Amino acid sequence: MREAAPYIEFIIGEEKRLANIVGKPEIEPLLRSALKLGLSRAALLDEEGLPLALVETDDCSCRTEPERKRLSILVEGEPQGTLLLEAKELTPAIEAVARLLQDALQLTVTNNLKRMLTTEVHTSVVKESYQQLVATNHRLMESERRYRELAAELEVKVEDRTVELRRAYNRMLQQEKLAAVGQLAAGMAHEINTPLGFIRSNLNSFKKYQGRMAEMLGLYRLLTSKGISPEIIRQQTETRWKELKMEFLLEDSGILLGQSIEGADRIANIVAELKGFACLDGMDEQPMKLNTELEQLLAVMASRFPPDTRVKTELQDIPAFVCRVPLMIQAFANILDNALKSRSEGLELSVATALDKGQIVVTITDNGCGIKEENLPRIFEPFFTTREVGSGTGMGLTVAREAINAAGGSIEASSTHGNGTIFTVKLPIKPLGESWKTKETA
Repeated sequence: MREAAPYIEFIIGEEKRLANIVGKPEIEPLLRSALKLGLSRAALLDEEGLPLALVETDDCSCRTEPERKRLSILVEGEPQGTLLLEAKELTPAIEAVARLLQDALQLTVTNNLKRMLTTEVHTSVVKESYQQLVATNHRLMESERRYRELAAELEVKVEDRTVELRRAYNRMLQQEKLAAVGQLAAGMAHEINTPLGFIRSNLNSFKKYQGRMAEMLGLYRLLTSKGISPEIIRQQTETRWKELKMEFLLEDSGILLGQSIEGADRIANIVAELKGFACLDGMDEQPMKLNTELEQLLAVMASRFPPDTRVKTELQDIPAFVCRVPLMIQAFANILDNALKSRSEGLELSVATALDKGQIVVTITDNGCGIKEENLPRIFEPFFTTREVGSGTGMGLTVAREAINAAGGSIEASSTHGNGTIFTVKLPIKPLGESWKTKETA
């Protein structure tokens, strides 16, 4: 058996042999441990098949021919050693021990090889001449200087780029503001011009009707002032009445005036909604009993419910909410109005309040027509509406969102087209001021 060196010897750059990497003292304990697990002999052979270490039981020579197991030991990925194991019978347990012993020896070889390579590198550096070290140090210092200059230049470039991006961002915000103002102005003009157009048309028609009415009254007055008999007056006025189509004129005049009044009311509503949209900071905050206000709001809007409407409320005990109460009532009225218009009959409307993680959560659910996926991100935009012209201003949900955001809350909508809509409003719980506490106590 080849005697392994008691210590590791190596030459820098030399091809590593197994005998140079591991020695008998660190191999034998592993092999002896394997004998206790049922092996009769264990040996580590080098690349020439000579044992670097070998252990065996005392009665090894008395046994019948044993079964053998050979496993490769790798050095830098190449097999340079063999783990030889002998046993009376290679049971699964013995096979497992063999694999475990192979892994342990392979780990030892790998760790020793790494240590050798590290030592080689260290030795080669130590053997460098002083001039080489000085040259290396000079190159390192030069490299460091270049990196410092590069870092300084990079810092200046980053700062310049940051300023440029900030300016671009401010320009983008300004453009978005201008676009929003333009969209608001265009929508407002469209929504006001629509009723204003048919009001003007109706008034022009009524002006013509008024001329015919004046002519009819003038004829009647003329006939009565000349002392003509009532029968003749009746005949002449009847004839002229038919010529001027007074029956149609009077009937249509009522329709024209009614439409004009509706148009004027619509313009007034648009102006009121715009005023609420633009003046969210014009009211003082005060405590609001949200459950009570929601119940009253449902009662006030009951006359507008579609036929066969079913309303379900689940209002949990929640604290008073500090806000601009008129705006908050208007916000929930607009959300409910959106639900009422989502279905012509058989509406199922659910209103619920609850506390969740320190917030007041209001959920309003309907089984209406729902909102198309492509329209869902736009429902809070000013003047956006999918209803027919004259059926909606497109400001209701915008005003609702702005009022809720101004109170520190948030509103979200989820919907599937044809399967209803869910609006979720989250409001922060604000502590009541001392003055309001005093009023509540009184």
